[in-house]
Amino acid sequence: MLDIHITEFYNDTGRIFNRLYSQFPRQIILWVDEISGPDQPDEYGMHSDRYMATYATILWLQQEGLIRFDDIDKHDAFNHCCLTLEGFRLLSGIAELAQENERPIDLIRLALKSQSSNQMEVVVAYILASHRKAT
Repeated sequence: MLDIHITEFYNDTGRIFNRLYSQFPRQIILWVDEISGPDQPDEYGMHSDRYMATYATILWLQQEGLIRFDDIDKHDAFNHCCLTLEGFRLLSGIAELAQENERPIDLIRLALKSQSSNQMEVVVAYILASHRKAT
């Protein structure tokens, strides 16, 4: 059985990391639909499951100490969003540079360019495992 929600989590995480790294150290407005894709709320104003999964991913990354933000604008945007020092350190791959390996952020960008969910899953899983070792 495929766990498509896990694949989407890895893809969302990679997109979030790429967006925040490319603006670091600036604090930005991170729009949920920039990561999830366009969303059309239903007649009751409820967002799609896909959109809400992206929203939950952003919250989870904040709870894990990889990103931070000041406040949330409804379910639409995370204001003053930025990588934490730990998030920046993991994506910059300082340890990898010492070993002459590619930086994790470069691997995320390759996965985004190739549109490979499998490649993104491997890279993000590696980053999250590295975060667990560091804490």
